[in-house]
Amino acid sequence: MFGLSSPPDFTVDYRASKFPTGTIRPDGKFSFNYNELAHALFTTGRAPGDQRSHGSASVWEFIHRAALIPAYIRRSFHGRLTRSNLAMELDRSEKVAFSYALGQAVTGVFCAKILDVQFLMHVDRYCDRYGVSFGPTRKRADLFGRGPGGWVVAEAKGRSNSMEFGLEQKLVTQKRSVSTVGGHSPSLALGCVASFPPGTSALRVDAFDPTKDDLEAADFDVELDRYILAYYEPFVTAIDFGEPDPEQGPYAVARIGGLNLRIGLLRSVVERMQEARGVRGGAITGLHGFVLSALREGTALGDRTFRDGTLLDAAWDDAISIVDWDG
Repeated sequence: MFGLSSPPDFTVDYRASKFPTGTIRPDGKFSFNYNELAHALFTTGRAPGDQRSHGSASVWEFIHRAALIPAYIRRSFHGRLTRSNLAMELDRSEKVAFSYALGQAVTGVFCAKILDVQFLMHVDRYCDRYGVSFGPTRKRADLFGRGPGGWVVAEAKGRSNSMEFGLEQKLVTQKRSVSTVGGHSPSLALGCVASFPPGTSALRVDAFDPTKDDLEAADFDVELDRYILAYYEPFVTAIDFGEPDPEQGPYAVARIGGLNLRIGLLRSVVERMQEARGVRGGAITGLHGFVLSALREGTALGDRTFRDGTLLDAAWDDAISIVDWDG
């Protein structure tokens, strides 16, 4: 049954270094539930939501990534995020794929919880949608979004063991690969690693934020109305894709079969996105301002809904509580 209880939280330790003074504590903890993790898996996916060009690719990508949670992720007795025995038995290439997706999603959660970033998504979602090029450099960060002080750029990594020597410097180089976003220097540009250090079965996050730009840093041309459209298009595509669930008041909601999951978005935002999708010119103008206004007026439905006006509600309590993990 959906929505009758709050999903249990995971608690994850983090270490942060080289951030501007006063930005973040050098070490601490943050908590999130599997709905929040599923939300981050969706927004950090690469597939654009442009149905005209890509059909339902973003939904199938999300189904694939969201299924990682009940299959491979468990909550320990102490609330730590650990891996199922099935995850430990994956071959090397499968572990790399799982760690990659988990690293991006946990970076998304970290940016939302610790740095107050909104509308974080994969850079390729915007670039593929609008044909944006980074110029001659092949190095670029994975994710970007809006924080209290402006744009935030993040390079995400996931590891099935501890960070290897030299990974911090690699992340430093990649996250410094963007000099400006929409004509403005990023307020933060961080590297973030989600790993499982030896001697513990629990996930840990390490984050870095040196400020110096790379010599080949690129300017990322972003327009706010297009940015908002690219962010929400996959949600609208998923709602169109699933089986309608008509009992959610101000939210348009659909069930995603086989995953015990519902996904939704404020109806007013859905309707405005449908006007703007695939249309050049007038229909997209003012979209960013409209969404911000709609979010201020929106109605939350407990911990199933998010600040971006979306809803994710999964029934995975039993799966993540199975004791099929070691440690």
